Amino acid sequence: MLGLPTWLVVLIGLVLNISSALVTHFIIEGKDQQLNILSAQATRNNKEIDLFWVQIEGMERKRETLYLLLNQGDLQKNVAQQFSILLKTYLHQEIPVSMLQNISELDLKINDYQDDLREKIDAKYFLNLGLAELEMVLKKQISRLRTWSIFLQIIGLSLILARDLSRKRTG
Repeated sequence: MLGLPTWLVVLIGLVLNISSALVTHFIIEGKDQQLNILSAQATRNNKEIDLFWVQIEGMERKRETLYLLLNQGDLQKNVAQQFSILLKTYLHQEIPVSMLQNISELDLKINDYQDDLREKIDAKYFLNLGLAELEMVLKKQISRLRTWSIFLQIIGLSLILARDLSRKRTG
């Protein structure tokens, strides 16, 4: 084979096979781990998005309940106090009992709360779009590296097999 000693051809074949194994073990495995991390982050973001929607819908149910209660007349003092505490828990701000009678002011606070949640949903959604793009790039890189790894392995094995062919010719 081009006048090269057989041992050199075999050595080159072994180096190519070892290179293939190293690429597979270190580089591809590292990229697979990155891919898993991105996938886990996207899953966490989707769960948070779902929770934000549940919070928006839950607040809407509370608003509807308040409308129904107000439709029946003035709120009893103990009901108004409990509802005020309930809204404080969700809106993270003091809601005086007197505000429960002023539905337009309370609506603004609820709308602001829901708008904040929608902005968080949008941010998580756009973050997931970026993560999806990174996943595609990593998948392409992994595919390319696997192709190169297989190529190196095939060439390396061919060179090692060339030793056997050279023996059969001379023998």
